[in-house]
Amino acid sequence: MLAGVLAGGAAAFRALEPGRESTWAESIFRAWSLVFGEASGEFPRDGFLQFLYFLVPVLGLTVLVEAIVEVSHMVRDRRRGETEWCRIMANSMENHVVLVGLGKLGIRVFHLLRAMGTRVVVIERDPLGEFLEDVRRDGSPLFVGDARREAFLVDAGIARARSLILATDDDLANLEIALDARRLKPNIRVVLRMFDPNMAAKVSEGFQIRAVLSSSDLSAPAFAVAALEKNIVASTLIDGVLVVTQRCVVAPGSPAAGRSVGELTRAHGVGVVERRPKSGEARLFPDPDTRIEAGDEILVQGPFEVLEHVDFDAIGAA
Repeated sequence: MLAGVLAGGAAAFRALEPGRESTWAESIFRAWSLVFGEASGEFPRDGFLQFLYFLVPVLGLTVLVEAIVEVSHMVRDRRRGETEWCRIMANSMENHVVLVGLGKLGIRVFHLLRAMGTRVVVIERDPLGEFLEDVRRDGSPLFVGDARREAFLVDAGIARARSLILATDDDLANLEIALDARRLKPNIRVVLRMFDPNMAAKVSEGFQIRAVLSSSDLSAPAFAVAALEKNIVASTLIDGVLVVTQRCVVAPGSPAAGRSVGELTRAHGVGVVERRPKSGEARLFPDPDTRIEAGDEILVQGPFEVLEHVDFDAIGAA
């Protein structure tokens, strides 16, 4: 509307004041001056131009004030017109992650991705979800609705996304959304949550989805080792082998005391993830030549059956 006011006013000045021989730039400037009630040059004699001298300030300022008010409301209250705001943000993103489902798993995944510097677009079905404000405070695009509606995936920029994470608690909904996303972008990486481990394996093989994660498969190792070893901080299954991460304080005379990180790996097939000397700062992934001394606190990773029989920690868990 403002462009129309300026263009129309400039054309009127050029057409109705031929003797003045104003350039387009001068005519546009006169129209722009009128918007703010500042007349440029003498008061015109043409009746229509005189009418413009009174109309343009009212019309132009109305348009400017309306635009300023609308933008101010959008910035101050994001939820007013949130969908359009988020659509604009998502359309400007590339190589981002689309996260569907903002439950307890989804919000943890969201915070981890943001901590790694990855941009995330979130789709959550429940408008009363307890974690919606976390996403809004972060400033990431948030769409509230059912991702099974293809329009939500399109608005989230699925065609430009690097991957899709489906973290809802509905197996069939997750699968349906994954297939829709594959149709919109065949090569997108899909990480799919499923509660049924048998179905997870079949979906991964049958639909060529690279990562289908069963909650029971992921949590079972953690429950099992927590019942056995209190100093195991993490666990996972890799090709059927239970791999654990154990924190311990190296005791005098233990297999780790006096050995380097590389020697420990060669002798027992385990890796040292972190070393914290008795006096000094902790270091992640120490050099293979780093010597481990009695009293050092180390984080060791390896097969559970190996760490179960090798006594690195005779003092007790850290």
